[in-house]
Parts: sequence; C-alpha cells; structure tokens
Amino acid sequence: MLPMYVDTMLGALFILVLAVVLGAYAFRSLTIGRAPDARLQREPGTVLLGRFPMEAMHWAARAVGDRLVRWRVSPDTLTVTSLAITMVSLPLAAVGYHLLAGCVFLFGAVFDALDGIVARARGMASQAGAVLDAIVDRYADAAPLLGLALYFHLSTWKLLIILLALVGSMMVSYVRAKHEAIGLELPSWIMRRAERIAYLAAGLILGPLVGRLELGVVTADHIVLGFVALIGVLSNVAAIRLIFQGRAELRDGLLRR
Repeated sequence: MLPMYVDTMLGALFILVLAVVLGAYAFRSLTIGRAPDARLQREPGTVLLGRFPMEAMHWAARAVGDRLVRWRVSPDTLTVTSLAITMVSLPLAAVGYHLLAGCVFLFGAVFDALDGIVARARGMASQAGAVLDAIVDRYADAAPLLGLALYFHLSTWKLLIILLALVGSMMVSYVRAKHEAIGLELPSWIMRRAERIAYLAAGLILGPLVGRLELGVVTADHIVLGFVALIGVLSNVAAIRLIFQGRAELRDGLLRR
C-alpha cells in the first residue's frame, strides 16, 4: 500500500511542474514572443483547452525533443515507450491508485508528443509511423478508462459513465480518421485528444487531492466520475456533430460534380 503522503506529494509535484512550464512560457511570450508549433496552427484552441496551454506544452516538449534528436532516439522507440508507460495506468486505476494513474497517464502522453517532434526533426515522418502512432493512441486512451471500469464495476451507473467516455473517445478519433482516409479533413471542435488527455488526467489527479480534504459531500470518486462524465457526454456530442458535418460535406461534393 502506497503511503498517502507519497501519493499526495507526487500529485503536487506534477501540478508544480505544469505550473512551472506555463509560467516559463508566459514569461517567454511576454519577453520574446510566443513560439507556436506549425502543427498546432491546424488545431486552434477551444473553450475547453485554449491555445496557450497547448503551445506551452509543445514548447517544453520541443526542448526535450531537441535533446532526443541529438541522441538519435528513434520515433518508434518513443511511441512504444509511450504505450508501455500509459498501460501502467490501467492496473493502477483498477486498484484505486487514481492519482498515480493520472500522473503515469500524463507522463506517457508526453512521450506520445515527443515521437512526432523527433520524427519531423529527423526527417523520419512516414505513413508507417503515423499508423503506429494512431493505433498506440487508441490503446493509450483506453488504458485508464478500462482501469476505472474495473474499479467501479460493482456500480452499474458508474460503470456506464466510464463506458460512455470510452466509446466517445474512440468515436471522435474514428470519425475523423475515417473521413481523412477518403481525403476529407473535418474542422476542429471540442474533445480532441489533447483535451481528453487533459481532462482525464485532471480528474484522476485532482480527485484524490481534493478527497484528502475530507469535505464529506464531495469525495474523490465524485470528482473523478465528474470529469469522466464530462468527457463522455461531450465526446459523444462531438462525434455525432462530426458525423453530420462529414455527411453534409460529402453530399455537397457530390452535388457539385
């Protein structure tokens, strides 16, 4: 059994690291200017996750990526490492170590960002790498949710919340990928992968931390489920909207022929 103070300190450390990155990028933006990534130009921020935190995380990741490029680390190695780390969140979430699961999940997501950065910097970006990355992303997205499903399996309504988020997360990505496969790029909206990672990690980390306060009415499980429910509802709404947008654009394309 992991001591409570270790769990709490780990969560606080992750929050501190995020605060430092955001603060450092804010200082850089005020003194030198912002450092937008070319890839992010195609993904504008939304009300759920603004452009600034996305730029800050990519800015910090690029600094690490530059070092990995010098070490000639393979992008595929980073992709597989991301999967290996993220999958650890499944058993952790299943046995109730939600804060630790959130930290591991977020740490694994960093490696997922690094593989693309390194691939582009080394001129190794390829369709094979993109396919591997997309497949790994689906397993990574499912890992903590499957762990939560096991943890909440005795409660039908709680399990349904987890499954709703799992299905929604898969469908948002699948609908986009299916349309991109036929050459149609759908406009960005809510519950893209970065947003789902941010909200799921936030729920897993903040839930136990707030639970330590012993407020009585709001428990750690309530907060975790609240964030997961938000992902579940909004991701399914986003998937349905993307489906209708895709069908409308495809029909307009046929009419113009």
